[in-house]
Amino acid sequence: MLPDRRGRRPRTKRTQGGHHVKWIASAALVAAGFVALAGCQKPTDSAAFEKQAKEDVRKFIPAFNSGDVETILGQYAPDAEVLAPGNPRASGHDAIRALIEKESAAMKAGGVAIELVDDDKAAASGDLGHHTGSFVVKDASGAVVDSGKYLAVMQRQADGKWLMIRDMWNSDNPPPAPPAAAPAGEAPAS
Repeated sequence: MLPDRRGRRPRTKRTQGGHHVKWIASAALVAAGFVALAGCQKPTDSAAFEKQAKEDVRKFIPAFNSGDVETILGQYAPDAEVLAPGNPRASGHDAIRALIEKESAAMKAGGVAIELVDDDKAAASGDLGHHTGSFVVKDASGAVVDSGKYLAVMQRQADGKWLMIRDMWNSDNPPPAPPAAAPAGEAPAS
């Protein structure tokens, strides 16, 4: 501000509340920005997500039983992690491929196959969703030899497709008991 003819600075009116008004105005602008950003998130159609998740698992199980690794890998994001029982964490497509090949071959060699129980549920919010359900393992005669459950966390990709980013499953049965220790003084059988 320039001084007047007498060399005095003009007086300015002070707003009642002073810096408090500026702070409230700044806070209101920040809040409006957050509201605008929240509106930028893609809406989630939970029914469509659930439909895709249920369709995907109904392709996954037969592919696992037959050893069709490519169909299975198409359901995982490139950086996905699989937490399978009795195995180290498999991170990324190469490790997941090796795990699925190993587990699928072991199931075939054991003469067993997985069947889905029709109790799965799925829901999504934003770009993340989850899918849970149950399965049974049957031998060649059709007898149930195991049962278990699974949890998959899925993420919506840029193209709108949902891919698994985390996948885990386990048996409802406890792990087998360790072999009995040899009595003291006896050499273990070789």
